[in-house]
Amino acid sequence: MVADWALRIVTMAESRTSEAQRRAEFEAFYERTAKRLHSYLCKLSRDAATADEVLQDAYIKVINAPTMDEPARRAYLYRTATNLLRDRWRRQSVERDYRERENFAESVSQNTSLSLDVDSVFEKLSPLDRATLWLAHVEQLSHREIADVLGLKELSVKVILFRARSRAREAFAQAGFGAREP
Repeated sequence: MVADWALRIVTMAESRTSEAQRRAEFEAFYERTAKRLHSYLCKLSRDAATADEVLQDAYIKVINAPTMDEPARRAYLYRTATNLLRDRWRRQSVERDYRERENFAESVSQNTSLSLDVDSVFEKLSPLDRATLWLAHVEQLSHREIADVLGLKELSVKVILFRARSRAREAFAQAGFGAREP
């Protein structure tokens, strides 16, 4: 019983020592790499505040990563920081596109006679055609994404979308939108 207690104390002491050693190693790694990584991120992002945020997130990921040697850790750090920056740009692009679409939707809805005419033509299409056209052109989803949303096969979506575009073209032409086909 005494041996178990003594073993626990020794294990706890070793754990504290290894934790302190890991902390010291990480701090040394941070000191060696932080300035250069920050410069790299500033160059890529052209914004020091963005570079600061990405830098912090990258080091948090490094802290939580498995133990690795110095070159692998540095490569992991830069790869992670680059990916975090790309993810940030993608999010900003999606948000910007959404805001632009919302502004466009507001300006179109202000012209009520046009929107009612387009709505009435759109309503003449089948629900599947409307859904497919909406997902493809408004939401800008890929064929695979549309297939996932609608529970169809990707090749079926391509055919349905082609036919829906043709039917929409005909319906808009009959309603007086655009040039009529001879």
